[in-house]
Amino acid sequence: MKTIAIISFALCGFANFGSIGVVVGAFSAISPKRAPEIAQLGLRALAAATLSNLMSATIAGFFIGLA
Repeated sequence: MKTIAIISFALCGFANFGSIGVVVGAFSAISPKRAPEIAQLGLRALAAATLSNLMSATIAGFFIGLA
């Protein structure tokens, strides 16, 4: 049960290329002049989202382990 919960938290997040497209498109619509700058930050955003998902999975595993 603990493994399934950890995997669920790790995989259910915004760390995918589709989310990068949505974010870049939304921010580019708000500020078209800065679109190249926003696009360059896409991979960093993906890395940050991945780390965030893994941290959430770690915390979930910790709390499930206490139960």
